[in-house]
Amino acid sequence: MTIIFVLVIVFCFALIGFRIANYYVSRKKFFLSLQFLLSGIEADVAFTQEKLKYIIQRNSSNLSSKELIEICNSIFLKLDNKQKIDSEIFENIKILKKEEKQLLFQIFGNLGRFDVVSQGIEIKTYKQKIEEKSNETNDECKRYAGLFV
Repeated sequence: MTIIFVLVIVFCFALIGFRIANYYVSRKKFFLSLQFLLSGIEADVAFTQEKLKYIIQRNSSNLSSKELIEICNSIFLKLDNKQKIDSEIFENIKILKKEEKQLLFQIFGNLGRFDVVSQGIEIKTYKQKIEEKSNETNDECKRYAGLFV
């Protein structure tokens, strides 16, 4: 009976550790994918000058973060229905902190509001902020993701 109890405890702690590790790995993957997405959007805005919803749809098809794909799909639906992008796009996203959601809301809320040159400058600024966040989440992942082992 004691052996079964010990195995259950070990299993529970391993499961908790795995979930914590998955959280940090998901955050790392999210911000790396976001960097990739912003680079694609920047290039498309400068060269193709298509509608924003098509740019987001095309660039989101190559992402590795399921959370970011979900956000992009939500944005596409909002733009397709001619609705304003609001905080509903983060409805099911649990890996982001409140200030990160606000930053993403600024990024996606300001896309398509400026001319091509100004939009490119703004995207570069956001790319720098996201790169800092990506480095931060990468460090967190290195520090905490292996703890469950």
